[in-house]
Amino acid sequence: MKKFLIFLVVLVVVVLGWFFLGRRPGAAEETATRPAASVETVPLASEAIAQTIEAFGTVVAAPSGDRLVSAPYDCVVRKVNVSVGSAVAPGDVLLEVDPSPEAKLAGDSARSLLALADKTLAATQQRYDLRLATSQELLTAQQAADDARLKADSLAARGLGGDGRIIAAASGVVTRLELGPGALALTGTPLVMVSTGGQLEARLGVEAAEAGSVHAGQTLTLASANRPALENVPATVRSVGAALDPATGAVEVRAPLPAGAPLLLGEHVQARIEIQRKEQALVVPRRAVLPDGEKQVLFTVKDGRAVRHEVQLGLATDELLEVTGPDLHAGDPVVILGNYELEDGMAIQAPAPARPAGEARGSVRPAPEAKP
Repeated sequence: MKKFLIFLVVLVVVVLGWFFLGRRPGAAEETATRPAASVETVPLASEAIAQTIEAFGTVVAAPSGDRLVSAPYDCVVRKVNVSVGSAVAPGDVLLEVDPSPEAKLAGDSARSLLALADKTLAATQQRYDLRLATSQELLTAQQAADDARLKADSLAARGLGGDGRIIAAASGVVTRLELGPGALALTGTPLVMVSTGGQLEARLGVEAAEAGSVHAGQTLTLASANRPALENVPATVRSVGAALDPATGAVEVRAPLPAGAPLLLGEHVQARIEIQRKEQALVVPRRAVLPDGEKQVLFTVKDGRAVRHEVQLGLATDELLEVTGPDLHAGDPVVILGNYELEDGMAIQAPAPARPAGEARGSVRPAPEAKP
């Protein structure tokens, strides 16, 4: 009887254990009942990518076309007929000047000396003809007359004694105006800078830390800071400075504008200089790549499950990253939304329709349609 009771107790325990354990779901069942992750994907793109740096500057006249108009003699500016940015044609009056008292005296003196030298030469010639003067005296008088004439002609050629109008020699745009009415300008003092030929350049400032990556021949695009609606203008780096601007701490970069560019002289511009480019690379939006310790990872979707990939990063832009890694192929659906919640092998809901990587920025999943 005692053995029968023990057997009965063991049987009851076994039955109860089977009952409770048999109702507990297995690992496969738990995996099957776990909710699938909701994500958004874009296809892994194979396309060109370029790394750029930003620079800022202004549109200036090309140095090769600059023509400086300087004071032909000591003078006082009487009237200024142009301003910076004025378009001028050959013969247009730029400024009107009066000779300084010293210049006027020099002109009067040169003319007087010339008249005296001519009279002396004539008298010496008469004496020579009468054999009252030597040939050496005649040569000396001729030399004095020639010297006086050269000086008077030089002052006359520079406009001294004329109407004081300084005119443009060629068509162009006034880029600098140094003096105003009433200013005294000594001989050779810069008065006006005229850019001829219509050639303009972008003068840009590049940070010293980035200047080493900029070289002549690199392409760039220019955008107007004054007129945001204006189309970007393509250009090419012509030269890179070898010194820092003491005021800004930047390196000067020059890029000629193409003929017909809509940018204006003095206009402020923002440039994107292309320092490195790959014509074919695997490219994803930045938000597709996640940091995982010292590694970078992204997730693709295959057969309804998340696949984790460790990747190496290459060129980068504000929106895109170049990635390389095993088992990555153009067209693979890459997760860009919901990837923070993923684990390798996790079930994925049917992702939203894939879109090109370039359209991923600011993407929003469509709202479910309202039931009728």
